[in-house]
Amino acid sequence: MRASYCAPSGKVLLVSALIFLSLLAPGNAFCAGPKKVALFPFEMNSSQNLEYLQNGMFSMLSSRLTDPGKVTVLGRDVINQALTQAKSQGLFKSNFTQAAAGKIGQSLGADYVIFGSITVIGESVSLDAALADVKGEREPLTFSDQSKVMGDVITLVNNFAVTANQNVFNRRMKDKLKPISRSAIAAASAGAEAGTGDDQGLRLVEQPDGSGFSTHLNVKDVVRAMAVGDLNNNGQAQVVTATEYTLSIHHLKGSRLALEQTLEYPSSLSIVGLDIADINGNGYPEIFVSAMTIHQDSLSSFVVEFNGSTFTTITEKQPLYFKVVHAGENSKMLLGQEKGMDPFSGDIYLMTGNRGGYLKDKRIPMPRDTSVLALDRGAVRSGDVEGFLSVNRHGRIVVGSNTGERVWKSKLKYGGTNKIWLMEREDEDESYREQIYFNPRVKFLETTGKDGVQQAIVIRNGELMGGTLGRYKRFEQGHLEIMAWNGMEMAPVYKTTPVQGWISDFDIADLDNDGKPELLVSVVGRSEFAIFAMDKSTTLISYDLALE
Repeated sequence: MRASYCAPSGKVLLVSALIFLSLLAPGNAFCAGPKKVALFPFEMNSSQNLEYLQNGMFSMLSSRLTDPGKVTVLGRDVINQALTQAKSQGLFKSNFTQAAAGKIGQSLGADYVIFGSITVIGESVSLDAALADVKGEREPLTFSDQSKVMGDVITLVNNFAVTANQNVFNRRMKDKLKPISRSAIAAASAGAEAGTGDDQGLRLVEQPDGSGFSTHLNVKDVVRAMAVGDLNNNGQAQVVTATEYTLSIHHLKGSRLALEQTLEYPSSLSIVGLDIADINGNGYPEIFVSAMTIHQDSLSSFVVEFNGSTFTTITEKQPLYFKVVHAGENSKMLLGQEKGMDPFSGDIYLMTGNRGGYLKDKRIPMPRDTSVLALDRGAVRSGDVEGFLSVNRHGRIVVGSNTGERVWKSKLKYGGTNKIWLMEREDEDESYREQIYFNPRVKFLETTGKDGVQQAIVIRNGELMGGTLGRYKRFEQGHLEIMAWNGMEMAPVYKTTPVQGWISDFDIADLDNDGKPELLVSVVGRSEFAIFAMDKSTTLISYDLALE
């Protein structure tokens, strides 16, 4: 009787040697396939609907644990079918135990089972997980970690995957991880798949520790606007953050943003927008600060510049919103919008700058309901180098031509901030004033795809209770979408994982001087989960970006 084995054709092995070795190591099979892992949905303990996170975790863990030829994670459909059958048989009711996981895993022919829970209280998140050997030949691997920032859940999941790979599967994860599809996580909550991203452009990549983003700064205040630029021409990018009436200037030191200087302005001001560019051509980029008065019904914008030794205000009390936009060939131009009745009604002008200030040059036609603060100029469509992209009064993305025509408008809502403009009083006792909400920045990437189309980044903040609070806006989560024109409409190419709270601003710059751009994002949160809780703090995080 011949022994059968899996040696490749053409190689001669002694049957007796195989038998002898198999006797020495009865637990090892030369032809054994990869270890099978049954990954069960994690229990979500939260007052929020975290189904999108539950779905996203399966994709994240499946991607990080799969090792071709060595470790296979069973598909979600297989797991769901097994769970339904086990529940109908009374194997478990509500609480999913290790015993139930082991029995279901055994029925699926799995070698290991993974189960656990995520608990969210306010902004804090904790992960408890276990990886158990179905045969019970070794102690289960247990894992528990927590963070005070909801957005760090990816870090917690990745840390568990690293622990499992190293301690159970004898595998070290690579230093750089490409996301399984960061859009898959966001798409799970949106109920749709994101684009494929086949055209050249920028994409999100994982940080070296696999966390998805890096945290650089925590501020115990609301960062209302943010911009990045080399203000003193020393070759290092500086980050300017704006609270109600102060500007803070930082630079990256290690992985944290170190404060250089804080500039305080009259408390009668309320800053709503920031941009940085050298428009007057003197070699030092200006900080363009769009600001309202404290009454939130008139403008008092100003411009700050480094003069070689200190920061000075070179023009102030301007009744304009300022906006720096792309002008082609990595150049910038300045737009200014008149006050109008509200932020979406004033005329928009190309501005010229010199040492004496900034003057209106020519009027730029725009579609109705356009705010210059939520506007950028670029190649929206193929060959359309002078197109405009904006988020209008109603939160719709609008593609506009250089003649002011509206080419396309989205059906979904984007943008969203807590910054308001107060309309004139209309009732008899003049107590009621309608409030108009600003929308945040949109920005084109410098690179273009194969068809000459530029990708754009747009903020999408999700309103609490679906926006049913009426005239009061409160947000429960936010994310950014990298979008591109697909021939018919602006469609998502990539999405960041949703973060708890809302995103007030972002910018793109090479923060660490490594020759690669980062996407810097300001995330505003509350100290407690309540409908009318005040925004309390801001966290600045960054994502790595890389060319396709």
